[in-house]
Amino acid sequence: MTDSPIEQFRTTFWGDVVTAEDTGYDLARRVHNGLIDRRPAAVLRPRGVASVIEAVGYATAQGLPVAIRGGAHSVAGHGTCDDGLVIDLSLLRGVQIDPVARRARVQGGALLGDLDRDGQLHGLAVPSGQVSNTGVAGLTLNGGMGCMQRKYGLTCDNLVSAQVVAADGRLVTASENENPDLFWALRGGGGNFGVVTSFEFDLHPVGPLIYAGLIAYPMDQAVEVLSFLQDFIADAPEELSADAIFQFAPPLEVIPDELKGKPLIGIFVRYIGSPEDGEQAVKPLLEFGKPIFNFVGPAPYVMVQSMLDALNPKGWLNYWTGEYVPTLGTTELATIAEHGSTLPSHASIIQVIPFNAAVTRVAPDATAFAHRQDSWLVHYLAQWDDPAQTDECRAWAKKSGADLHPLGSGDVYLNLVTDDEDTDRVRAFWDDDRLGRLAKVKSEYDPENMFRFNHNIKPA
Repeated sequence: MTDSPIEQFRTTFWGDVVTAEDTGYDLARRVHNGLIDRRPAAVLRPRGVASVIEAVGYATAQGLPVAIRGGAHSVAGHGTCDDGLVIDLSLLRGVQIDPVARRARVQGGALLGDLDRDGQLHGLAVPSGQVSNTGVAGLTLNGGMGCMQRKYGLTCDNLVSAQVVAADGRLVTASENENPDLFWALRGGGGNFGVVTSFEFDLHPVGPLIYAGLIAYPMDQAVEVLSFLQDFIADAPEELSADAIFQFAPPLEVIPDELKGKPLIGIFVRYIGSPEDGEQAVKPLLEFGKPIFNFVGPAPYVMVQSMLDALNPKGWLNYWTGEYVPTLGTTELATIAEHGSTLPSHASIIQVIPFNAAVTRVAPDATAFAHRQDSWLVHYLAQWDDPAQTDECRAWAKKSGADLHPLGSGDVYLNLVTDDEDTDRVRAFWDDDRLGRLAKVKSEYDPENMFRFNHNIKPA
């Protein structure tokens, strides 16, 4: 790409154009995962749908591949690239709430915190993730797991329609009635099919207060805690989310000095009905074993949705992996507990998330998201800030994933998969029939594979 075309484009583009010659280039190319260090030819920040179309047209004219960036939270670094064009949607973060129809229209660069805050003005929410600076787009397009999934399903299950700029510059609407194959593909097929400039979601009554918090136990009780949680969650109210989490106790004043910096296992509970009902639903968890502390009570939904932000520090080095495990038997429990006792850094965590209830009642072929069986998602997050720890932390995550893989279903939540383990695991998630259907949709909207920086699906 020469200076002349980009400088000509800069004079007419409605938005920001950042190249390596600009002082803001290093900041513009930065993403959440500090392990990702790529140098795009240019970063474009459009200010509207028309300028998204202009950006795609420029990429086509220059023969450049495109990386699409929503919240830049992709652990694999799919929101950036080397030598291609980054279309950064961070200036498109608008949220419109229709409290009567219970619908939300969300722009493609919005973060979960944007959606949560605007929805809570009306006591409404979209099922979404649990880190507030995650992008709505990346979460939705690969599924979307969070505290409301047992009651209302995945984020993609609550998608009503989407506006998409295809590789040829067309602006198309995808819904059950318009371009239904594209609508099917967007719900779990990732960012393969174009730039999604807006999403329309169903909203559900939640908040403003929910009953939530963390119950913590000593690490040596991990097997007992996980075993109890498995039995408890099978019959628990669907309004209740209860995820196990291995972490180091943070240096907060409310935590006894002798526990600070020590590894522990906690149960992160969130009840999305009334706080009074939540108190009763959580009671069996509070009565189990001998917790070393619990911070559970009524809290604003928006605050609870950002409680894990501190465990996902932006700009730190990250390597993630994970596995859907059908059941937590003796071997699975011992394996996960062993991994939890060897966390390689103070920011590293393991989440063990029940996958049951509403998410499993969706027909397997209703969406591109393929996994609909009762199971547990075990998520390993190696996170560190000292480059000298890179080999140790990455080796821990890889070994933990390899240990668990023979015990799993073979499926993986694609938002956890890094590029070095992409090919085999993606094919395992999308079987041949599903991959064939996705490839046909890809050929309709991106026949030259312009949008290739993702868990890529080749055009048919």
